[in-house]
Amino acid sequence: MSPQRRRVILAVLLFTVAALLRLPLLSGQGLWADEFFSLAIATGHSLEHPAADADPTLGDFVERRGAMPAGAWGRYLAQETPPAGVRRITRAVLMSDTSPPIYYVMLGYWTRGLGSSDAALRLFSILWALASVPLLWLLARRLGGTGAAVPAVTLYAFAPTSLYYSGEGRMYSLLWFLALGFAWLTLRLHDRGVAPTRIALWTVCGGAGFLTHYFFAFVWAGCLVWLLVHPGRAHRVWVIGAVGATVLLALPWYVRVPESLGRWRVTGDWLEGRITVREGVTNSLKLGWSLLSGRGVWGGSKSANRIAQALFLFLALAALFKGWRRLFRPGPRLVWLWLAAASLGPVLFDLLRESSTSSLSRYALGGLPAAVLLAALALSRLGPGARAGLVALILLAWTPGVWVVLTKASRYREAYRDAARAAGRWVGPSDLVIIHSIPSGVLGVARYLPPDVPVAAWVGQLGQRRAPDDVTDLVAGRRRVVLVRIHDVGAPAPEQDWLREHARLVGEATGEGSTVLYFEPASGVAFEPALSARRAPVIPPLPRALPSSTTRERGYAAARPSVVRPPRPP
Repeated sequence: MSPQRRRVILAVLLFTVAALLRLPLLSGQGLWADEFFSLAIATGHSLEHPAADADPTLGDFVERRGAMPAGAWGRYLAQETPPAGVRRITRAVLMSDTSPPIYYVMLGYWTRGLGSSDAALRLFSILWALASVPLLWLLARRLGGTGAAVPAVTLYAFAPTSLYYSGEGRMYSLLWFLALGFAWLTLRLHDRGVAPTRIALWTVCGGAGFLTHYFFAFVWAGCLVWLLVHPGRAHRVWVIGAVGATVLLALPWYVRVPESLGRWRVTGDWLEGRITVREGVTNSLKLGWSLLSGRGVWGGSKSANRIAQALFLFLALAALFKGWRRLFRPGPRLVWLWLAAASLGPVLFDLLRESSTSSLSRYALGGLPAAVLLAALALSRLGPGARAGLVALILLAWTPGVWVVLTKASRYREAYRDAARAAGRWVGPSDLVIIHSIPSGVLGVARYLPPDVPVAAWVGQLGQRRAPDDVTDLVAGRRRVVLVRIHDVGAPAPEQDWLREHARLVGEATGEGSTVLYFEPASGVAFEPALSARRAPVIPPLPRALPSSTTRERGYAAARPSVVRPPRPP
């Protein structure tokens, strides 16, 4: 068998492994708030706007005074007839998000054909993550030969950070694809010079990146600096001209960014908080390491992560001992600049904007391919046996993190599906579920409830609800009331206080990031429009655990706080 044929077979095998690892992410985990948000915006529904700005005719979220069946809330997460077009989607982005619109527009057209199920949303992201594999192989082989390409794709396939965000219904995997494509085209310009098709693709890829995620600018800047310093066969004049064309592509959106950032949003202040200079230094280092870490927002093992840190430190020292100059040749310098820009960029952004984005690892995700490439280039400096052994040890250290990513049934410790099941098993069409959350949280819980269960939204930030008037109106005539609190972003819950005082608490279930409270009338069969202010007796909770929705959840369901399992309705 020829060497080329062996390389092709190996590349296909690694691609298949990467794909198989990501299949469980399609529907094994329930969606979380940001993923519900993705579906809403992609189908033309604004969620984060002030109540006074809502236009129901354009699909904007409205906190209705009364309750609606859970299935009716689902319209905010699905395409309408006719489906939302580019103009309506970009309007929703401007009103609700602080990201550019390309991802949402593409996802919108995707949902037209495949629908807006959990699996359809996740598949869109997974396909972009898999489309990045050939580009990663080409880049690694160009910079370090097959000895770098194989470990690069292997690390990308198994890295917990890569695995976790590959299956998230957000723009991160599309960002990887565009970052890899832009870096590859940058090298092609250097190697082969400017050709009309090549420079046009470089320009379009850069413009698409700017319209996918604002922090793509750091990746773009790193590659541009490298190309200007090492132009190779590319004339700098043509490169500067292409930069101007890229700016023109992104300009129609970016002139509206100040207007977008100036809007009030339900969760608009969640990144407020000024970082110190010391935090700026440590955050940049943490961001860089987070890309190869075995432990993150998904969980993982501290001890295994320390082992992974030791292995990568050993790899760095071994590669430097073998010949550090090769790691700093013009080609690898592109990857160094790329990673440095992705890690330092959020810190610079925070210092300028007085924000705290650098405290969240996902804002450095544009540098993930660069981190994998650098590790692969270092591995390529070792002999075949040492290289294979060290890769195996790294994968072993990552195993706890990979296991959690593949088996955990929720993301970001927000179990919307479990909360909905805990509420839905106790109520029927004559009862009521009040969801105290932000708009995407309301839609998320309602998505997993039985479609005929009445649901009322209570979004504290919108300032539309009042206790006791709204509570008495909502519960009047209901036999049972369930209050679900999840991702409320610190909003007070006066409806909970009122229910605790004027109704009978018959159970409480505490899950990941959620609290479910079960109420019955203090007296009689159903709640009356005007209840007595007399405090009702409260039944203390019993030490029972929420039932896990699948066998795979049992490992962590048992660790949840104690709850009461209320009886099923007759």
